[in-house]
Amino acid sequence: MQVHAGRMLAIATVFAIAAFCTGGGVTASAQYTYDNYYAPTPPQGPPLPGASSQFITVDTFITPEVYGRIDQAISDNNRCYLPAKFGAASCFRAEGVDDNDKCIWGCTKNGVLVPRPTSAAIITATKKRYSPWLFQTLYPDRPNDHVALVSYFVIYNLSQIWGCSGPVCFDYPFSRTVSQSIDLYISCDGWQTGTGGLAVTSVLAPAYMDPDHSVLEDTLFGILWNNVVPHYVDSRIRSALSTFGAGTKKKPLGTTDSNGVFQPMVCNRLGVTSFSDAPALESINFDYVRPPRFPPLALNQITVRVIQVRRLTVHDTCCINNTSATENPQLEFYAGYSKLVLTPPPMLEGQIYFAPSTATLSVPVPSNTGQLVLIATMW
Repeated sequence: MQVHAGRMLAIATVFAIAAFCTGGGVTASAQYTYDNYYAPTPPQGPPLPGASSQFITVDTFITPEVYGRIDQAISDNNRCYLPAKFGAASCFRAEGVDDNDKCIWGCTKNGVLVPRPTSAAIITATKKRYSPWLFQTLYPDRPNDHVALVSYFVIYNLSQIWGCSGPVCFDYPFSRTVSQSIDLYISCDGWQTGTGGLAVTSVLAPAYMDPDHSVLEDTLFGILWNNVVPHYVDSRIRSALSTFGAGTKKKPLGTTDSNGVFQPMVCNRLGVTSFSDAPALESINFDYVRPPRFPPLALNQITVRVIQVRRLTVHDTCCINNTSATENPQLEFYAGYSKLVLTPPPMLEGQIYFAPSTATLSVPVPSNTGQLVLIATMW
């Protein structure tokens, strides 16, 4: 058992080596996770851009950011494979602005000493990008937006795996293959205000280890590999991408001018261009149509008022009352992107709460779809 645990550590530490230098982690955002019980509300925008819109090509602006982080992590790992195996005190990148930037392990990184690993492997990766398409956020209880989705699929091969269990070090005689999908959502945040900005959020699927391996491997080293390897691959690659719009944290997209000042990409339109036979031309399209200088007239607005809330009788599947005699509800109500929160007093079954006359929302008349989306959620 001691040797078996050490061999699991051998693969585990490989991805710790590969990605510790980037820090952070990724948490999948709920806005892209479908709720099987409550369907998402319909997307309300942003509108599609015109024929002469601005654009960013996927393989010029986005793909290098993703692949660059993965390639750097793998390069660091492979550079330090032999130094780790033969007991070197430290390992640095060849390039970097200073020792802090170059540090891989056995040195101080951002004020923290990174220990030398006790296991290593050579890692290679194959990467595939899929054509962008127009997706939507998946909130069931609030407004949803159109977003551009760019997906990647990466296969990692771990070979020449080496590690130690206590004082005993050994070579692991098999290679392993792990795969993972990466989704990038490009949005026009704040488009509904008239002036939005392009932003990106990366969401990683759990890593998956190829189950097609030999009976000998399972017999000697146990099927626990099937759980241990994907867990560490998943966590370390998430770490490598953490600075590129990770999880619920969006990264604004833009350029840096000659004075070093970040210039965001302003937008209130969003779309994609896909070519199955010309992927180099695929792009994220956006545009900024300057909103009117003056607010819309009252004649160009719709006013929505909440008049009353009635508490119904709720039963479980066996027709036995499954609620408290008195409930304390709260209503969240959206008209378009405008939000109203009402907190009625404690309510009994069948009781009606008459909302005050101020429980109103006024929104511009929708000009693109001709529809005003109303969303009500009772908590």
